[in-house]
Amino acid sequence: MIPKTDPGKLSLFWVLQISGWLLYGVIYYLIFYSYKDLDLANTFGFAVTYMVAFVVTIAMRKIYQRLDYQHRSILNVSGIVILTSITFAVIWVYLDRFVSYPIYGIEKFQRALDKISMRSNISQIYWNSFILFTWSTLYFLINFWRQWNEQVARTEKAELLAHSAQLQMLRYQLNPHFLFNSLNSIRALILEDQTKARDMVTELAELLRYSLVSKNNGDVPLSEEITAIKHYFAIEEKRYEDNLQVSFEIDPLAEEYPIPSFLVHPLVENAVKYGMKTSSMPLKIKIEAKVKDNELSISVRNSGSWLSEDAEDRSRPAGTGTGLKNVKERLENRFPGNHKLTTSEEDDCVVIKISISRNVEG
Repeated sequence: MIPKTDPGKLSLFWVLQISGWLLYGVIYYLIFYSYKDLDLANTFGFAVTYMVAFVVTIAMRKIYQRLDYQHRSILNVSGIVILTSITFAVIWVYLDRFVSYPIYGIEKFQRALDKISMRSNISQIYWNSFILFTWSTLYFLINFWRQWNEQVARTEKAELLAHSAQLQMLRYQLNPHFLFNSLNSIRALILEDQTKARDMVTELAELLRYSLVSKNNGDVPLSEEITAIKHYFAIEEKRYEDNLQVSFEIDPLAEEYPIPSFLVHPLVENAVKYGMKTSSMPLKIKIEAKVKDNELSISVRNSGSWLSEDAEDRSRPAGTGTGLKNVKERLENRFPGNHKLTTSEEDDCVVIKISISRNVEG
């Protein structure tokens, strides 16, 4: 069964077919006939020759459309193209004779019929075969070019969808983790201070609203992410009171820099959760963001130290599990080859730094 022709391909074919033969005919005429004094009949005969070629190549296209060339060898396809070109070159020559000669009068037409033979037209057949072989080559090259571009477009679209699906999966993996921690914080205050608990519910509602608004947008301005983080700290500060001190240092140039939503949040969660276990009180957390040389740098610094996960793997810090792994994977998907994520200990503080190059945008 022959698949239906794509309207786009059909349109391109006719544009190239009409313009190509018209251009070839005009150039051929200017080179070989423009200096001759041609009467109307001869000029019309010349035009008929290329009208016949136009029809012949349409018939060849019908054959090529039925040729499963993608599953044939190059030699096999080349042989078919050569044979088809020669066959239709013969058809072109004789069809051209029968269509053209009546224009010159019945007597000349009769004399031409008497002279028509394969031998007398071998030169013209050879030349027409070359033209039709060239046309066939261009036909297949253009088809291959179109198919290659379509394949590239399909591949890019598939990769984009795969990345989008993976990013969504990572988001939904993160949200329950964040919600679990937030609800635990609220639960701890319900019986102790209902006013604070209500305030924390309000802050949580603002965080959830941010999540709902931004869930369909891969990127958000850093300023929106910082606002969401401030809602989170409002919850935690009500829980820890004087044991938690938070500060921000955000470069105005960095505020509109787009980043994946909830990218920084897991780093903040780790700073609170594990800082409370290793830091002297109060736990001090500082979030910094700046832009230099078209590169955004975000750092989350908390007092304390890395907490070893177990005796078998003391080189790997605890608190870098799901949250930090999520950040790494999202950065790799969104900014492949154009980001850095580093962790270090400086002056009795744990520092996690993200660097993103601006040139990946667009």
